Amino acid sequence: MIEYVSLIAQIATGVATLAVAIFLSAQLRLQHKDSAESTRAGLTGGIVQWIGVMITDPGFTSIYLRGIEGDATLNKEEQHRFNVFMVSYFLRIQQLWDYDEKSTDALTYANIILDTGPGVLSWYHDMGRFVLKAGFVEYIDELISKSADKADG
Repeated sequence: MIEYVSLIAQIATGVATLAVAIFLSAQLRLQHKDSAESTRAGLTGGIVQWIGVMITDPGFTSIYLRGIEGDATLNKEEQHRFNVFMVSYFLRIQQLWDYDEKSTDALTYANIILDTGPGVLSWYHDMGRFVLKAGFVEYIDELISKSADKADG
């Protein structure tokens, strides 16, 4: 009789342990999902905040507008400021892409900047390709190629 009680107690303990494991697994999934959403929101918020720099700094707005048009009259300091902005912007998109290569946010922000003006593409071909990760460069190259195919088609 004691053996049966002991066996039932062991089964009950096993079932309770399994229930706790299932509960903890569900909690970890929820926590991971929340963490992933928070990270994605932080990365996209960083891009939006960076764009705000352009809007709030009238001196830089002029540099940015001239830079995206490929204006060759940018002086050395202005060209440097434009280059730093572009590097920072693309690095932020790269972070989104690193986090999730299928990210629609990375795709959206990359397409927005790539379609802004000829100066962006010139910057990318002359400098961006050399400061970004190889895999991300391939991703951007593919976006540029698709955009060119649309324009031709």
